[in-house]
Amino acid sequence: MRSSSWLRFTVVLAARGVIAALVGVAFWGIAPLALGWHTTTVMTGSMQPTLLPGDVVVSKPVPAHDLRAGQVLLFPDPDHAGVLRLHRLHDVDARGELVTKGDANPEADSTAVARSSVVGVGYLRVPLVGLPVVWAAEHRTVPLVALAAGIVVLAGFAVVPAVRTRTDDPTDRLPHHGRHRAARPRRPRARAVVVAATVCAVVGVALPAPAAAAAFAATTTTGASSITTAVATPVTGLTCTNVGNAAVDVGWTYSGVAPERFTVLVDGAASGISTGAGERDVTLGASDFFVWKTSTVSVRTDLTDTWTATSPSTVRITTIRLFGLGRTSCAR
Repeated sequence: MRSSSWLRFTVVLAARGVIAALVGVAFWGIAPLALGWHTTTVMTGSMQPTLLPGDVVVSKPVPAHDLRAGQVLLFPDPDHAGVLRLHRLHDVDARGELVTKGDANPEADSTAVARSSVVGVGYLRVPLVGLPVVWAAEHRTVPLVALAAGIVVLAGFAVVPAVRTRTDDPTDRLPHHGRHRAARPRRPRARAVVVAATVCAVVGVALPAPAAAAAFAATTTTGASSITTAVATPVTGLTCTNVGNAAVDVGWTYSGVAPERFTVLVDGAASGISTGAGERDVTLGASDFFVWKTSTVSVRTDLTDTWTATSPSTVRITTIRLFGLGRTSCAR
């Protein structure tokens, strides 16, 4: 077999292997639905490092009396109608209601949950298969388009025969000993076209349409009256102070309308760490087993889940940890 044939065989086989792996991962994220279980895409980092944004969690319904501390519960978010929350059962209060907490959050959730409202208990984690859902919710079209293009390319290679047939060689269509042999027609690549069209259609449907909303500082007129909407005001004056050898304290000032919370952003992405409306600082550290990096930290004001404003100022922190030992400090 010539080197070009070996290359063709290797590329086609690798493409089919990747496609098979993607199908297998997707199967484990969808198949449990047939059993009446629930699949949920993790959208935030509040359960890091146990669950990462983009992970798909399969939740299994269990009787209310079987709920135990330490289980990851799926339940309707008591603070936001129509949204599900995936947090760990932290404790049971005096009324018998469930107190939950995100692994990455410093405090337990403010609202307790009734046992009867629990949808299920986390049973299976499928890593990162839900990242396209996260990208779509954040309107990040570049990674979505790149993923779709990658799948199309893989599908194109996967439908190519791994071994070149005799009819693929143009010399086989030359006359032999004065006789003409009729070449068999080449198989069209219709399957590749179908796969590409399907992927493009799925990506197009998955992209959510932008929501229509009044601007944060806009005035809405209703007949003879007008209502001025609340303004999401960014925090200012971010500061960084070293706290011992293992953490830093990031502080800020704020003079706007009381928000639902302040969310810490690390390198532009939500870290899953948030504080209440009355807080003006947060302590940051690292629990990673191994990390060596410098990160840019900013703070986002969340009036609601959709009305937000990010601080124009930032601070930088450096974290160095090896085998769980190290320090986090303010970068100069």
